[in-house]
Amino acid sequence: MAVHVPRLAVPQTSIDARYVFVGLAVVRMVLGGVAVLLAPWLYEEHAAVLVLMRPTKEVFLFAGFLSGLGDLAVPVAVVAALPLLLGGVWIFFGLGRAFQDDLADAELPGVAGRVLPKDRIDGLRDLLERKGIWVVFLGRLAAFPSSLMAAAAASSGVSWRAFVVADTAGAVLSMAIAIEAGRVLGRAYEDAGPWLTVLGVAVLVVLAGFAGRALTSGSSDS
Repeated sequence: MAVHVPRLAVPQTSIDARYVFVGLAVVRMVLGGVAVLLAPWLYEEHAAVLVLMRPTKEVFLFAGFLSGLGDLAVPVAVVAALPLLLGGVWIFFGLGRAFQDDLADAELPGVAGRVLPKDRIDGLRDLLERKGIWVVFLGRLAAFPSSLMAAAAASSGVSWRAFVVADTAGAVLSMAIAIEAGRVLGRAYEDAGPWLTVLGVAVLVVLAGFAGRALTSGSSDS
């Protein structure tokens, strides 16, 4: 006699759980804005806190600059940066996965729509389809919306493992380059004064901008 074994239903992400991701994403974005406001009070004595709150290329450059002057240890800056440098972007991957079906159909309502603008997500999904997972890695090295790319990757079906490997490699390499560039500029500041340092920063910003534009333009090989 055959025994009937009931199939277990796979639980779907609940609306409440989905909006937990929205809340985390909003907190992440607000924290970066607060860091800008607090920067004049943080940069001298609490630079590691600034790195913790806003782990971006310009802040890494500044952290490296302080390291070049002997005012901040690189390991401290790295440890402070990692939670939001990686986790802050991975939140958006979870957000994109949670709203995957909704993003395919229409603009999201309310706060979710502001956090995940459909037109930008659609554009990044097209870019990802043309250029592959390498765009996640290279995007971390350029002036590029890594958080929105994470959401686009998730909503387009990129696996969590593939995304994390590409994103982590790009993020860590980008941080290392920015910190080392800052260290060089910090030593140049001591040897040659502020003007050379300002010029170096300007060149790095322009290069990152060009890299971002090159990444989002044109088509890739299939």
